[in-house]
Amino acid sequence: MKKNSLKEDRMGEERIEYGSTIIEFNLEFAKRKSLGIKVYPDKTVKVIAPLDTDLDNIKQKVKTKAAWIIRQQDFFLSFHPITPPRKFVSGETHRYLGKQYRLKLCEAQKEGVKLHAGNISVYCKDKNNKPRIENLLKAWFKDKAEQHFNKLFLELIPLAKTFYEGMPILKYRWMDKRWGSCDKNGTIHLNLELIKAPKKCIEYVIIHELCHLAHLNHSAAFYQLLDRLSPNWRSIKDELERLMV
Repeated sequence: MKKNSLKEDRMGEERIEYGSTIIEFNLEFAKRKSLGIKVYPDKTVKVIAPLDTDLDNIKQKVKTKAAWIIRQQDFFLSFHPITPPRKFVSGETHRYLGKQYRLKLCEAQKEGVKLHAGNISVYCKDKNNKPRIENLLKAWFKDKAEQHFNKLFLELIPLAKTFYEGMPILKYRWMDKRWGSCDKNGTIHLNLELIKAPKKCIEYVIIHELCHLAHLNHSAAFYQLLDRLSPNWRSIKDELERLMV
């Protein structure tokens, strides 16, 4: 009885390797007959195992569910871009197309934003006016996003011709909870925040949404199509998740 009680309270962090991907999970033991796996919106994984289950057996069972776990994490990733709060002060780092730049605030009568020598320089009448600085930066990012998103979208549209007869439409806006979305009318929406990610990450999100033209879900068929169009999407997704924090 004491032995089971100790194991019932035992929990900890474990991991498995699945190809080049490391899946970390929180392991708990409980009075139950079968192994349970839960993937949460923050992409953490919880495994609840029967009291008498051997750790090696648990890891083997988790490995058999690895593809499903990764699909669930990818599903949640598409809904949860993580962007830290910014203070808009000189020296603060901001990303643009995957590279880090230092924010440089300069007082000037002519307002604007320039990229130069590793800096994103914001020229404004009052460099202590944080809302104005934020608005100038967002306008600059939006302008750059329009240029890059449209170009990449036109380059990638041919991938969808084998499974979609219409002409998809691209729109973009600032989003709090998604990297992108696709509706039943063939309109793809991209989060303007993506302009801060590397080009290949933007391409991955566009391809992800193009696949939704054929499958408006995250079914096995959807992931088969995504695997065909973007064989390296898992590593690119991991990079997007790692960098955009």
